[in-house]
Amino acid sequence: MHSRERLKTALDHRVPDRVPMMMSANPWVIEKLKQRLQVNTDRELLQAMHLDLFDMRGFDYKGAVGPRYVGPGHMNIPATWCGDPLPLFGYHEVITETPFGKAWSMGAPPLAALNTIEALKHYPWPQADWFDYANVRRDLEPWAADFAIALTGPSIFQHATLCRGVGQLLLDMAADPDLTTFILDRFFDFYFEYTRRILEAAGGLIDIVRLADDIGAENALLVSPRMIRRYFGHRISSFADLAHQHNAKLLFHTDGNVRQIIPDLIAWGVDILDPVQPEVAAMNHRALKTEYGDRLSFSGGVSAQRILPTGSVDDVKAEARRVIAELGAGGGYILSPGHPSFQSDVPIDNILAMYSVGLE
Repeated sequence: MHSRERLKTALDHRVPDRVPMMMSANPWVIEKLKQRLQVNTDRELLQAMHLDLFDMRGFDYKGAVGPRYVGPGHMNIPATWCGDPLPLFGYHEVITETPFGKAWSMGAPPLAALNTIEALKHYPWPQADWFDYANVRRDLEPWAADFAIALTGPSIFQHATLCRGVGQLLLDMAADPDLTTFILDRFFDFYFEYTRRILEAAGGLIDIVRLADDIGAENALLVSPRMIRRYFGHRISSFADLAHQHNAKLLFHTDGNVRQIIPDLIAWGVDILDPVQPEVAAMNHRALKTEYGDRLSFSGGVSAQRILPTGSVDDVKAEARRVIAELGAGGGYILSPGHPSFQSDVPIDNILAMYSVGLE
């Protein structure tokens, strides 16, 4: 099967020739993988690992294929910009050293001091008109020849927390609904129109739209179901409708225990829940598959907190086989770790071992 056919078969809850596979990682992990496999380019790495999904933001979410920036020069967006949306909002991550190597960490939230709607109105919010989308299909066609394609980057809540500050936005949601709505609308309005224009320009080449909105901690939801329904439900539903209009599936990314809100996500049109975090007891693989597997596909599931960073190669292979058997039965599963982006604590041998099981 071609990667696109394999992915579509699985997401239609049918059994493909093998489980489709996707991967993201920080740039330091990607460099190690390329050195190990003796490849130079992202395309060569995708092929060497038999991965099925090309992410328009690249392996490290920093940009690979995107529309051409033609917006204001004073925004300091480089000419090489190619799809990483967060700098458009004035947010910048920082590189930190960990015991395992380098990692990206949260930077200062640029909206933290803007505490009135009037002040927020004067912030330089990005506009979909800042981009020329004419190159999108041309740049995607070479990738579509070999891989399925994911459009990632849009966010309603997660990027708002990065730019406002997690604690402050949660406080806003309870204490100042009007200000909260104003902020969420700025992110939604930009990402929805930006996504719509990319989908139209791509002309059917995009298979998955990924909406990243971490709403779960390991023990419970970060936000009450009532607030999720109030602030996010209609916005998630709009993204699902948009993806479906272009024959794409909507992948909703959230870590943690989101079991309580899964029926709502399905009702809003979410097709794929990413990732299943196996350390969370409420996100039990078999229970999720039994209860929701006919209406929802899954990715993740291979322990990124325990087995991948500290287990042996044999441990990883056994875990991957178990996850594929439980979440992949009858289709409806994409092989990937329980945290979507590999960090430097995971040995390269274990990453390769996980994906080798997908080829069995």
